Amino acid sequence: MDQWFHIKREEKDTVALLFKKGVVIPEDQISFSALAAWIESKGIKHGVRNEILNLIVENLGTYSFPAEIAKGKLPIDGIPAQLIPACLSECDVQVEEHKKVDFKRLFTIPTANFGEIVARKQAATEGIPGITVFGELLPAKKGKDLHIKNGENTVFNAEDLCVYASTSGEVTYHKNLVNIYPVYKIQGDVSLKTGHIDFVGNVHITGDVPSGFKISAQGDVRIEGVVEAAEIVSQGNIVIGGGVLGQGKGLIRCVGNFTSLYISQGTIYAGENIEVAQTIMHSNCEAGKHVICLNGKGNISGGTCIAGSGISANEIGNETYSKTLIYIKTNENNDQIKINYEQKMLELEQNLKKLNQLKTVMEHKKMDSATIEKIVNTIHQTNIQLTELNEEKTANQNSLRSIVMIKGILHPNVEIGIGKYKRTVQSQFQSAKVFMEEKEIVIHSL
Repeated sequence: MDQWFHIKREEKDTVALLFKKGVVIPEDQISFSALAAWIESKGIKHGVRNEILNLIVENLGTYSFPAEIAKGKLPIDGIPAQLIPACLSECDVQVEEHKKVDFKRLFTIPTANFGEIVARKQAATEGIPGITVFGELLPAKKGKDLHIKNGENTVFNAEDLCVYASTSGEVTYHKNLVNIYPVYKIQGDVSLKTGHIDFVGNVHITGDVPSGFKISAQGDVRIEGVVEAAEIVSQGNIVIGGGVLGQGKGLIRCVGNFTSLYISQGTIYAGENIEVAQTIMHSNCEAGKHVICLNGKGNISGGTCIAGSGISANEIGNETYSKTLIYIKTNENNDQIKINYEQKMLELEQNLKKLNQLKTVMEHKKMDSATIEKIVNTIHQTNIQLTELNEEKTANQNSLRSIVMIKGILHPNVEIGIGKYKRTVQSQFQSAKVFMEEKEIVIHSL
């Protein structure tokens, strides 16, 4: 069999592929039992696909190689610990273009009373081990734990993994803590009667915010109406139910997420995500993570959109070819991070080489078996470290991959920048993904 076939292993030895060598195989020399026995002699004993072996034997002259002759199972890593809100902080509302929208339904404000459970910690899971085609177990990584902190007016109980409210107020959720702030609520519009607002907790306005007014909050800002050319600064999240009419003036800035029905001629900065239900028009938007515009028309046209990780929209640009700049920041330290991983891996590989040489010498001189066993254990641990470091390097590279996704139309005259590279779209694309590949911005139709 060795003269006719060879086997290649992939995906951490969980897949075995049979390749045919470039020689003529006499059909009377190949049988199912002979082929199965040869595969077993190579140590492959788990997940052997007998139906594929039968097909190979029956159609030897016409079978299209390579053939997947055995399949194991990759390990499934555990789910990281999470802080799960006791109530939904946002309503999932689908907004359709040209239809009347109940702005109040774009969000609900989570509130809590003293002693109430406001969140629960979901513990990390162990993961599910895999198995190779040789029958060897592949261990799974346990999900990463999450250290829960006591937030403003909340207490975490480590025994029942619950976060409790120590006062009544509005709830603001973060990755590893929950804050409860007192609420400054304005019924109706911001006006000369209310003046500028500067509050240590959450601010809730049921009406509009006209041009020229300033709102500053240590917590979240929630506005049910329209924001004109005003200045709004929040240390939490900002939700605007009626949209932004910035008139090319004004400024909105938040540390967390920004959510709005639409943005027109506005300037928005968000530390995390910017999510817009309908359109972003002739605006300057910058998000630390993602810009998302996927409901209704889901159009981004004119102005500039900048994101740290990715931008997703139904449509970018418009039929009049308005100049639109889409820019994805890239980590300037990417190259240094890659070099650091490679240096660590090189050190481990050099240590591994020395350890194997030492083991060979000690075995040749028939030295103490306990000492040799220690060397063997060290070699095993070094191999594990090398594997984990390589996986971390791959995961890090994948996490740094920046993508622009367009579900509908990508119009001409859209300039896309990723890091220091730029590309202007010259023709229309339908359903496209834009990413970096070998120092070039690639537009790939889906």
